Amino acid sequence: MPAYQIYFDNFFATLPISRVNFKALGTAVCTALREAELPSVFAPHLTELAAALDAFDVNLTEAGGATAGSTEAFRAARKDWLAFVDDTMKDYVTPRLRKLPVYADFRQYQKSHLARLDQASLLQQSKNLLALYETHHAALHYPALPADARAVYQQLTQADNARTIAEAVIDAARVSISGDWLRLARALRRVKAQLELHFDEPAAVYRFFDFGKVRKYSRKAPAPVASASAA
Repeated sequence: MPAYQIYFDNFFATLPISRVNFKALGTAVCTALREAELPSVFAPHLTELAAALDAFDVNLTEAGGATAGSTEAFRAARKDWLAFVDDTMKDYVTPRLRKLPVYADFRQYQKSHLARLDQASLLQQSKNLLALYETHHAALHYPALPADARAVYQQLTQADNARTIAEAVIDAARVSISGDWLRLARALRRVKAQLELHFDEPAAVYRFFDFGKVRKYSRKAPAPVASASAA
């Protein structure tokens, strides 16, 4: 069955080409079909191709990238929070509570431990540390500790929320990319199949397709849709 499957693979769905050039290819095919004045059997294929081109958004090219900006913001907020925890431990907790049983509670949340945690665990365990700050700020002779700690922790949660939102937007955009790429690929494949039925010579078919637009990938080019089959 491998050869049979390869025969039905949709070449256009996995074409190594940027989204800008893929739309340009489709537009060129659409224009060539209109200028060729082909029989009416091509009309529905031309309509499908035109609709796919209208729905194809080349501005979604960045959706394949990482959430770089919001990730950097989270890393900065994480660094600030860990520094605050470390400074508080060294300047207040250790000097004043070292000989008391509660010191063991604080040691659970020292910087070396929190720094090893993943995002979700860091946020949760830091909330436990905030509760300790609230309970023992008087013993630490640091009345503003709860408010100061909450302010730094809030920056961490806000950065985390921003990154979560950015990831959700990117996930939605990836779905859009996959959908409109496959729609255009399907339309091009059907046009090619109809041309093969109409023309006996392969050269007559391929003159409608400007494959000179195909380029090797650069890092800025989004990966093509991995799914290959479109009927």
